[in-house]
Amino acid sequence: MQSGSITRKIAAAAFASAAIAVFTPSRARAEEPIKATEPTLMAEPGEVVEVVDAFDEKNNDPFDLNLSVGFHQSWTTGNIKRESAIAPGGNGDPYGNADSRFTHNIENIAKYRQSQSVLNMRADVGIYHDLALFLRVPVIIADDRSLDDLDGSSAAVNKTDGTSRVADPANGKPMFQLPFSSPTRSGIDYVAAGFRWSIFNQHRDHTKPTWTIELEGRFGVGDPLRACSAANGGNCPNPSAVNYDATNGWARTGTSPVSAGISRGTNAVKFGSLTSQRYRYVEPYGGFWFMAEFQKRGTAMGDFSGVDGVITNHPPLQGGLIGGLMVHPWENREVFQRFSLDLRFNATYVSQGRDYTPLFDALGTSNAPSLIAPNPQNYKQGVDAAGKPASVGDYSNKVYFTGVTDAEAHAIVGGSLGLLVQANEYLKFNGGFGWHYIQAYDVSSADACNPDFTPGPGQAGRCTAGGVSVATPFGNATGAPNPNHRPAIDLPGNRFRVTESFTYTLWINATLMI
Repeated sequence: MQSGSITRKIAAAAFASAAIAVFTPSRARAEEPIKATEPTLMAEPGEVVEVVDAFDEKNNDPFDLNLSVGFHQSWTTGNIKRESAIAPGGNGDPYGNADSRFTHNIENIAKYRQSQSVLNMRADVGIYHDLALFLRVPVIIADDRSLDDLDGSSAAVNKTDGTSRVADPANGKPMFQLPFSSPTRSGIDYVAAGFRWSIFNQHRDHTKPTWTIELEGRFGVGDPLRACSAANGGNCPNPSAVNYDATNGWARTGTSPVSAGISRGTNAVKFGSLTSQRYRYVEPYGGFWFMAEFQKRGTAMGDFSGVDGVITNHPPLQGGLIGGLMVHPWENREVFQRFSLDLRFNATYVSQGRDYTPLFDALGTSNAPSLIAPNPQNYKQGVDAAGKPASVGDYSNKVYFTGVTDAEAHAIVGGSLGLLVQANEYLKFNGGFGWHYIQAYDVSSADACNPDFTPGPGQAGRCTAGGVSVATPFGNATGAPNPNHRPAIDLPGNRFRVTESFTYTLWINATLMI
């Protein structure tokens, strides 16, 4: 009897303990829902689509402000080559046919290097639910660019006997020499402001993915870029300060004591969209962006609106696709801590446009007469040296070469790995590295004529195709002359090209969340 009594007492105690464990509330884990109608905390979206909000009654959060400061370092390298015109017979065409030639890209010119250090400052202010206003100010601490020897190319580039690989047709001397260094530039290129809005937020409604859009305006505020050489002691040539004499032809009259500038001299509008869907520890995302730049007056980009001959009168348009995966291996919501990885792929398309290419400083400071001589903006009826009707340049409006050239369309592809660590409710850090490949593209490719416009009689300049007669003394117009065209660098066989170009980046960022 005593043994059975003890057994019954033990069973009763075990049943009571189980009942207490079942019906007594326990402390919720970080992964559990706060309420039956709310998503699990493991469903909160990652930083890539995060938006600072305000007046959030759900989380008792009337106002949010994020202040960020970060450092971004990039290195870009590339090989500069030049086309060479070769006739079938070798040095010349034995049949006297000047058109029977071909071009190739085997002539090494220079190794291009650029190093840029940037301090990024940003403020995000919550306006309402998942709607924020942001302000960005990237401060360029140092921007260094140089051209160096590429597999012995300097010996062939620096020749002054007319056989240089960059010889100017006007006098046979090289357009630039190696090594070439640009002055170290620093300052503020632009100030950006815009809106960021999560149309859907998975944390608020777990039945929908997070969808965030962003609209940004960029306003160029820094001193516009000017072609400059470090050898000039910071003095940059004035493109319009040139002179012509019968003995020496076109020559520069000196340099101006102005800075090399830092800003692209443009304003821009950028729009982007990102969508993500979190599945506990992983969060795939994807989206796109588009940016259009508009050059300002008085910059090296030039303002050619309304000039019929100009084919490319604006900076390149850019657009890209983004795809990636955020991994959240650990987070503790109770103390606002999180650890995340961001694996990202980028693909960018850069359209044809007027741009500051790797040869901007070298060509823009060149003393080559073929580059420093002004082009006429238009042509008009006149007579040649023999007194016959001819189309002659109208130099009342001169177009000077600034170093900016027409660059060919190209793509940029690559990826990055980012790391996010949120230490507490008020502080988080992120950093990472990236790698991108830049598709080979021509950096001097302005066409001679614009076939979309047919000028009046005597206004076609070089853009004619025979047919000279009493009725058509100026020939048959094939288009309007392009004042940006420079035969010494733009004609097939003379064009420059950037190949094997890569960009490497490192960054670290800290954010204070108020």
